[in-house]
Amino acid sequence: MHDINDYFLDILNSIGEEVFWKDKNGVYLGCNKYSAELLGLKDPKDMIGKTDYDVFPKAVADRLRQHDKIVMETGRKIVFEEKVTASTGKKLIHLTSKSPLYDKKGNIIGIIGNATDITDRKKAEQLNIEKLQAEKEMAEKISNTVELISGNIAHEIRTPLSIISINVDRLQAELKKILFAHHNIEQTNKIKSFADNIKSAVKNGSSIITMLLTKLHGIFDVKHAGIELKPNSIKQSIDDAIKEYPFYKNENRLIVWSEQKNQDFIYLGDNLLTKHVLFNLIKNALRAIKEAKHGEIFISLDSDNKFNYLIFKDTATGIPAENLDSLFKQFHIKNKGSSGLGLAFCKMTMQSYGGDIICDSKKDEFTVFTLSFPKITDNEKDIAQ
Repeated sequence: MHDINDYFLDILNSIGEEVFWKDKNGVYLGCNKYSAELLGLKDPKDMIGKTDYDVFPKAVADRLRQHDKIVMETGRKIVFEEKVTASTGKKLIHLTSKSPLYDKKGNIIGIIGNATDITDRKKAEQLNIEKLQAEKEMAEKISNTVELISGNIAHEIRTPLSIISINVDRLQAELKKILFAHHNIEQTNKIKSFADNIKSAVKNGSSIITMLLTKLHGIFDVKHAGIELKPNSIKQSIDDAIKEYPFYKNENRLIVWSEQKNQDFIYLGDNLLTKHVLFNLIKNALRAIKEAKHGEIFISLDSDNKFNYLIFKDTATGIPAENLDSLFKQFHIKNKGSSGLGLAFCKMTMQSYGGDIICDSKKDEFTVFTLSFPKITDNEKDIAQ
């Protein structure tokens, strides 16, 4: 029959981690089989009577002895990580715990400790850190590349647009001189109208470049370049969007929007970005109306205690319920010919204002986009201005 001590030792030897105990002088009173084998000893009994100085280099033994003294002097458990070398030469990392060892009267007579091999865990953590660092560096490289490319694209496209605009002004001035000389007022007005249309197209082209670059920046999570949130009239943004959108024939008549019936509100944002949010919504709605061969667009304003709202509704094809969850995700393609970026851009823009855009729809009946703008105080308006 095994006595209680034998059972105790059998239990300790079955544990796959170090267990050891020492007296006040740092002399080992015992250890389990795992501890002995780690140090190259055949039997745990061979460890009894030894100190750390007998089995470890002096620098290591000094550190271990210091730990023991802290435990015995404070009466508290300590936990720490340490690098150890097994008798085989293998480098390990242990999570070691040391606690006071008491006698029957409650007096501290030494320490008891255990150490768990966490080498594999630490390697996994390090690999994960290295992976995250590599991903971060790659993201930064992509971001820098996008910034460089987008800056060059903007410069290469905006430069000829600027030249076109300047030369339109010059051409208009020269033609005005010629036509005035011949007293041809009607032709002068026509040319002025044509020139204004060209300049408007140039301006819109420049705006589209800004919008595309903002989308590109958003995809790679880089900062908007030079975009500052300022107080804007929502009515003005809506009017500008309707005025500047390139409607085909009489498409603008499909929009039902009444300035008189809707209370204006001021929002902190960027008028250009808001216009392009509306451009996206108008474009999608007109596409749906064309597909359904019926429908109108209704724009209205509303508010509650915290937010002002712009409600954009079309009564065309609607959106299937299964598509609503992925509607605002980048590269989600709703229709043939759609880039999948438009609504993601809308979401990104509205959230940059501190608001949001959500969608409700019923197939074959309607689609409603609700844009929420945080209410701002008069003080916030003054600060922003």
